[in-house]
Amino acid sequence: MQYSGEAFPPSPRERRPPEVRPTWLVLDTSQRGGYIYNQLYKPLAKWIEAMQTPHFTVTHPLKGAFVANRLGALVDLIALQGDLLLQDAGISIPSRAVSCVLLVGDEGQVSAADIAKALQQPHQLATQRVEALIKLGLLKRIDDPEDGRRKILTLSSKGKDQYARLKLRLAEAERAFLGLFAEIDCDLPAVVERALQALHSTPLLQRIQASAPAAGKSTSRKGGKS
Repeated sequence: MQYSGEAFPPSPRERRPPEVRPTWLVLDTSQRGGYIYNQLYKPLAKWIEAMQTPHFTVTHPLKGAFVANRLGALVDLIALQGDLLLQDAGISIPSRAVSCVLLVGDEGQVSAADIAKALQQPHQLATQRVEALIKLGLLKRIDDPEDGRRKILTLSSKGKDQYARLKLRLAEAERAFLGLFAEIDCDLPAVVERALQALHSTPLLQRIQASAPAAGKSTSRKGGKS
């Protein structure tokens, strides 16, 4: 898997519609050109406008095959709105690094390898996010008390303050999500976990091969030979 080198990929992906500010997004003119407007509100306004027109895959007869596309759109939207939630609470942690800071805060001291394992991320990505969080002044490296040759990660004083704010905001976000799940009548986290486990157990290709007619199975062999 390749990564662009960016610790926190921009979100949303591949959406560049004309700017339209929704009626609920009324900003003081002094905010125009500022960080909050340009980095948070402006992209969200663009996203909302883009969503007014159904995505091609939503209305396509084969829409069931594009579940990854729609889940990706949901992830992007949550990440974008998550940045607004964090900014509103005075939190400078990028939304895509929240779990990393939460883990370090909960554990006290961890290594980059610990983070990669706990968050099920490639070591390269975990290292990139750690370095970015160190540059933001949220994490710091210290000597491992059990192995002087090894460095471990812990929260800085600024990171501890952000961690405390984060815990409060995450509790509020959890309540908001529970309300959302009730609204759509779906325990989304449970459904996602079941789907992940099912696909790990039986991958898509295996499912296709198992359901394919016996006469058509030979066409999928390597080299196209029957």
